[in-house]
Amino acid sequence: MTCVLTAAAVWTLGDVYFALPPSRRPWATLHATLGSGGSLGHLLGIAGSALMVLNLLYLVRRRWARVGRLGPLSTWLTFHVAAGVGGVALVLAHTAGDFGNPVARWCTIAALVVLITGGLGRWIYGQVAHGAHGDEAAEADLVRRMRAALASVDDDVRPIAERAERRLFAALPPPVTSPVAAMRALPLAPFYALRLRWARGAVRRGLLADHAHDRVRSALAAADEATLLRLRARRQQGFKQLVGTWRGVHRVATFVLLTTLAAHVVSLYLVGAV
Repeated sequence: MTCVLTAAAVWTLGDVYFALPPSRRPWATLHATLGSGGSLGHLLGIAGSALMVLNLLYLVRRRWARVGRLGPLSTWLTFHVAAGVGGVALVLAHTAGDFGNPVARWCTIAALVVLITGGLGRWIYGQVAHGAHGDEAAEADLVRRMRAALASVDDDVRPIAERAERRLFAALPPPVTSPVAAMRALPLAPFYALRLRWARGAVRRGLLADHAHDRVRSALAAADEATLLRLRARRQQGFKQLVGTWRGVHRVATFVLLTTLAAHVVSLYLVGAV
């Protein structure tokens, strides 16, 4: 967030400079500061590039179990997202909107592609159930937790909760067992959420006609939790596969970004291009 605010402040304070055509900026007073090679602009480029490289630490944490003591995976994912967004924001501020140099232009395009694929990937990743430390939950564990939710209520309420869960189950979408099915399920999620909401209302009204309010409330709370866990279990396989596929796309975009970033640094310091 700090990096994004810094980039926004640079663009706001230098609005007059950034409004100039790139061909006229070298004669502007702020060019020595805000230009891509200026004192501040150059620093923004270094900071943004450093954040993008540091982003690779998330891959190290996710793949090497021996570094698990360095923190839960969920914390590292938060850092990964923050560093990616902040790095791209600083790079955009560094470019000053001037994409005349081909290497710098492709580097910026690659950074934006990484940002977009990362944002979509984070959304897809959120569709997969995870444990307390950010590790992907097993389907068997989700089923166990579903049964535990129904068994957590009093004995006299349990049949009501099981009855409610069976009726809510009928409103759930079909199982998601492949990446293609997961992609198809994403745009339909609001429809199924609305259908489940309507079904819950109908179940609640039906239970209230036969049982006391307190018992219905306890039963529905258990049924809601069990239904959510069942939904997660039915989607887990397909969305885990989709996350794996999407990670491959994101890795390719990241490789292109790092390659163009290295080419940009070489052209800047060895060839003298800006």
